[in-house]
Amino acid sequence: MNNDKIYKGGKLYYEIPIGILCLESYFPKMRGHLRNPRTYNFPTVTKVLKGLDIPKLLFNPTKEMIAPIIKAAQEFEKEGVQAITGSCGFMALFQKEIADSVKIPVFMSSLLQLPLIRIMHGENANIGVLTASKKALQPKHLEVCSVDYHSVFIEGMEGNTEFWETIIEGKRSDFNIVQLEKEIVGTALKFIDHNKLDALLLECTDLPPFAKQIQQHSNIPVYDINSLMQLVHSTVQWKI
Repeated sequence: MNNDKIYKGGKLYYEIPIGILCLESYFPKMRGHLRNPRTYNFPTVTKVLKGLDIPKLLFNPTKEMIAPIIKAAQEFEKEGVQAITGSCGFMALFQKEIADSVKIPVFMSSLLQLPLIRIMHGENANIGVLTASKKALQPKHLEVCSVDYHSVFIEGMEGNTEFWETIIEGKRSDFNIVQLEKEIVGTALKFIDHNKLDALLLECTDLPPFAKQIQQHSNIPVYDINSLMQLVHSTVQWKI
C-alpha cells in the first residue's frame, strides 16, 4: 500500500487564502486596513495596479480599467491564491467581469454584504452605508450587488479635510491620526444618530481601522471589508 502524499507544486504562493488587488496609493495602511498584513490572523498577498488610483476609480471609471484588473486576477489564480478581493469598495463596478474571468471566489467590495445584511436585519431595518464619497457612489455600484440604491441610507466623507486630502486627493502621504479618527468616527456617529440606523456598512476600505470605535460608541453592528474577508477565509482556509 502506498501511503505517500503528493504535495503539488507549480505555484508562486502556497497556503495563501486571499489575494488583494490594490489601487496605487501611498498613505499609511495601519493595522485594521486590509493592506496591512498584521490585520488578519491568516496570510494575504497584494498586487498593486500601477496607474489606477482612487480619483480615477471614484470619479472617472472607464471600461478600459477592466482588462488590467482581470489580467491581475488571473495572475493571482495561477500563482496559487484561493480567493480574490479588492482594496476599494468602488471596485464593485467590476465584480461580475472579474468573477467570470477566474474559477476562485471573487469579492471586490464590502458592498456585496448588503443583501445578507438586509436579510439578517429585516425589511424594516434602517441600514446605512458610509462611503468615501456620496457623490461618487452611484446606483450602478449597488445594482451589481443586487441592491436598490434607495433601500439604504448613504453618507460620504466629503467635508473632512484630513481624510479627503490624504486618501482621496493624495496631497499628502502622512496622517494626523488623531484628526483622522475624529473625522471618521464623528461622521459615522452623526450618520447613525440622524437616521436611527440599525446597522452600518463601511464601503471604504480605509474606514475599518476605526470600526471598533464606531461600534463601541453606537452599539450597532458595523460591517466592513474585514468582516467579509473573515467569512471568505473560513471557506477556503483548508485548501492547498
